[in-house]
Amino acid sequence: WMNMFQKLVEFKKQHKNTIVPRKYDEDPKLGYWVCTQREVYRKDKLLPNRYTLLKSIGFEWDGSKVKNQQLWMGMFQKLVEYKEQHKNTMVPSCYDENPKLGRWVTSQRRIYKKDELDLNRVDLLNSIGF
Repeated sequence: WMNMFQKLVEFKKQHKNTIVPRKYDEDPKLGYWVCTQREVYRKDKLLPNRYTLLKSIGFEWDGSKVKNQQLWMGMFQKLVEYKEQHKNTMVPSCYDENPKLGRWVTSQRRIYKKDELDLNRVDLLNSIGF
């Protein structure tokens, strides 16, 4: 258990969060282990010392946030691909090739301007010249 916990600590150092996808290509065992910890916690069977360790690193207990993060990252990747093709991130709100991407970018700009976007997401968007 401690070996996997250490891997999670390293993941957090690198990604600034504990949201490991269930199917994490770089370390599939870590993704499965993290999901298992959430499940054990929901069933109220997580040992107190393990709960304390996970809590100490800001473990994300809510799996729905994980799904949200995966969806967001998927759209971000589509934006990166758009930028590679068009040399900018100015996706039209009514983008015929991918209407969902157009709506997503419009939404991200609105949230960004309101200063309500998660800082990690702001950093990612800024890294591609959003």
